[in-house]
Amino acid sequence: MKIGIFTDTYFPQVNGVTSTIAEWKKKLEKYHDIYIYYPESSYVPKKNEFPFRSFEFRFYKGYRIAFTKGISKKAENLDIVHIHGLFTMAMAGLYVSKKYKIPRILTYHTPADDYIDYVTKKPALKKMLMKLYNFWEKRLLNSCDLVTAPTESIRERLLEKGVKEVMVLSNGINLDFFRYKDPESFKKKYGIWEGKVIGFCGRFGYEKHLEDLIEISDRFDGQIIIAGKGPATRYYKKLARGRKNVKFLGFLSREELLRFYSSLDLFIFPSLAETQGLVALEAMACGVPVVGANALALKDTIKDGRVGFLYQQGDTEDLMEKIEKAYKKRDELSKNCLEYVKEHSLDKTIERLLEIYESLI
Repeated sequence: MKIGIFTDTYFPQVNGVTSTIAEWKKKLEKYHDIYIYYPESSYVPKKNEFPFRSFEFRFYKGYRIAFTKGISKKAENLDIVHIHGLFTMAMAGLYVSKKYKIPRILTYHTPADDYIDYVTKKPALKKMLMKLYNFWEKRLLNSCDLVTAPTESIRERLLEKGVKEVMVLSNGINLDFFRYKDPESFKKKYGIWEGKVIGFCGRFGYEKHLEDLIEISDRFDGQIIIAGKGPATRYYKKLARGRKNVKFLGFLSREELLRFYSSLDLFIFPSLAETQGLVALEAMACGVPVVGANALALKDTIKDGRVGFLYQQGDTEDLMEKIEKAYKKRDELSKNCLEYVKEHSLDKTIERLLEIYESLI
């Protein structure tokens, strides 16, 4: 089977979308031929990867808009079109699938309507853009044979918007890779204190609401470590200025990420715009309980009281209470995490995905 993946986001960006595509590609290549179509960047394409001329979207650093002229000649022999995105490459995938009558599936990664603040903060313009976006999103998703959403909360949200065919399919995590790794050398390298350590890693976007984590630093009797980069890096660093127990580690390699998670007592996830929250599952796979915002998909990913706790985003008193509660039950929560993540194993996801592909042909 020849499977074409059409994505608006690809390397060198590192985020949940690129991580998912990369992991799926490795597994799927054992069974089928995988072709990737994406916006051109500094990344050097490998076999069966097709970049298209693009420019950076001025309102969101790192996101690129592609010109897909000639794509039909490079994708005419596909058996499945799998779209990961909502914009130019999604339109290209839709065009190819319609032209050659190829079944198409879309995996929903990003609630883009939650990111309109990056474009404008003017109420009237936001309202207009939201209306246009929701019209386009519904039309695109209903043009696909099937839409997959990584959590039940996102499935319900899409159904409420009028999307007809939505199936829950976890993005999955690689449990052969994500597991506890001795963090001592990592802690020494980055100057991580002995004692209590909590933290976050991921893309630094305003929607991640790291203000909550930074603002509790004067009440937390330990160190807060934060890893990653993104459009809000300067904002968060400015907010943390003068807070001696808050440390930014910068971007970490995949191998260092294991030691980062393993350095933590608790992973803190204040985000309001997650469709699953893979970093939460990665932390759990390393035995680290998660305290996260009671919002969108995190309500599904973080089983409250089983693998961590949910708090009301913006309420730092509630966050501190849940952190204290998690510390008291940490050993129990940690054991539960290691069992729970098995439900989200990458192998299970790929097995189900292959069944979906077969059913569409």
